[in-house]
Amino acid sequence: MRIGVITGSTRGGNRGAAIGDAVVAALAGRADVEVADLRVADFDLGLLADPVLPAHADGRYADPATARWAAAVAPCEAFIFVTPEYNAAPPAAMKNAVDLLWAEWRAKPVGFVGYAFNGAVRAISHWRDITANLGMRVVQPAVTVNLATDYPDGGSFTPAGDFADRLHGLVDALLAERG
Repeated sequence: MRIGVITGSTRGGNRGAAIGDAVVAALAGRADVEVADLRVADFDLGLLADPVLPAHADGRYADPATARWAAAVAPCEAFIFVTPEYNAAPPAAMKNAVDLLWAEWRAKPVGFVGYAFNGAVRAISHWRDITANLGMRVVQPAVTVNLATDYPDGGSFTPAGDFADRLHGLVDALLAERG
């Protein structure tokens, strides 16, 4: 199964890049998945301004950046959203990246890796509502990263000992949901 790991922060110096790298690295050894490393920051996406709503676009988008984003997302059979939490919500750029598309998300399983001082549980709660509205199949449990303990002294990402096990459990849930 091809899993799109979507790392959502576009802020310079963000901690999500290291967490996204850790997710991709942890999945690299699995024979049952192929990973697409998708960083929202790499796509230079504008705000949703296409004259046709994504739900009516049938996968055809006027904006070249959106079309490139759609072409990267469409082949994925499931997703892991690597999400920070900003002011108790998902980051705006990541939410916009999701809002730009429609058909590419439909009926596909999604799980979450959240990072913040509370593990991004509030952002993940929002994402569950958003992705369910898109017709995605949300799997549980999310993998949470606590910035206070998994980034000691503001240094490099040092995940808890069970991070890989929790992540593999999430992938197993994605595989089971796909059927």
